[in-house]
Amino acid sequence: MNSTGNFVTQSIIFFDYNEFKDLPLISDQVRSIVEPALWFAMLILNVMGVVTNVINIRVFIEQGVKNDSTNIGFLCLSVSDLLACATLIPHALCTIVIYTDGLAKYLTCNAFAIPFGYGHVALQNMSTWITVYISLIRTLCVLFPLKVKLMFTPRLTTIVVLSIFVFFLAVQLMYAVNTTLVWVFEPIFNATVAYVLDSPLSQIVVYYHQLITNQISPGLAVIILSINSLLMTHKLIQVKKWRVKNTSDPSTLAKEEQTSKSTDPTKMASKDIELIKFINTTAGIFLVCNLMGFIPGVAVMVFPDVSFNGINKNLFFITFFVRFLFDSINASINFFFYIRVSSRYKSAFATAFNIRLIQDEKETQ
Repeated sequence: MNSTGNFVTQSIIFFDYNEFKDLPLISDQVRSIVEPALWFAMLILNVMGVVTNVINIRVFIEQGVKNDSTNIGFLCLSVSDLLACATLIPHALCTIVIYTDGLAKYLTCNAFAIPFGYGHVALQNMSTWITVYISLIRTLCVLFPLKVKLMFTPRLTTIVVLSIFVFFLAVQLMYAVNTTLVWVFEPIFNATVAYVLDSPLSQIVVYYHQLITNQISPGLAVIILSINSLLMTHKLIQVKKWRVKNTSDPSTLAKEEQTSKSTDPTKMASKDIELIKFINTTAGIFLVCNLMGFIPGVAVMVFPDVSFNGINKNLFFITFFVRFLFDSINASINFFFYIRVSSRYKSAFATAFNIRLIQDEKETQ
């Protein structure tokens, strides 16, 4: 009994939390390995994202945006994704600096790149809510085709997109103004290094900023998009059943496919079915990638001193870098799904970039 008691006592003392509470959850060594790997991956993804979103913008302009709210939404989404990718490239390039100019220059480069990160967070939230708006338009148009289509005008879509941008820019500025760039002479490097430090109010500001941008905003978006996707998927199932039932009468089926204005909820045009699949694909990519967006907010709210210069600053940066990695995936891969899912996108892509002309020239040769 005594030996068992001694073992228990010694075990409790050995794992006493007080002995380790001042140690960071992620060490500098772990961060030095994980951070460059994440940023190298992001550099590739974001360069690809800039290219693919330039293509998307050209294609949606080719499809026409003057009288089509959904196309305006997709065009604005591509612009937002393009800028979201571009604002992460400076930070990713700093990873190369550590191997070319050393750690001191890397830290300074990183400090100057952080404001681009502020812009990225605002743009990523903007992309999130543009996706929600596009999904909401199509869901309501599917459920109430005669009542809703005239409500979502191009003018209304432009106003909504601008409102989304202004709101998240204001939220991000609230965070940005509570950090400051300082220069510190580091004897270990024998050089002056730039750092970003929190203001005295930063802990409160960071908490509410993370609550809005990483918890409330994506949480509501996930709920709304999930409901919209379920409703549109249910609609597709209804249409599929109706088509199977009516395949015996091709003339009736062809007649119904010529119009998308039928009041019968089971009768839709092929172009509407394709558009639903197109929007569901975009929403699905967002939902998968957005799950990782909750990580930084959870870290800030659960663990102590998770901030720019807190004990757990390494955890603060790593969780944000993981979130940025999935942001990069979300913003850069839509093109590959668009061209696979949508024949209309594929046709506009071929016209915009003269793909058919190139194919014809090859065949002639």
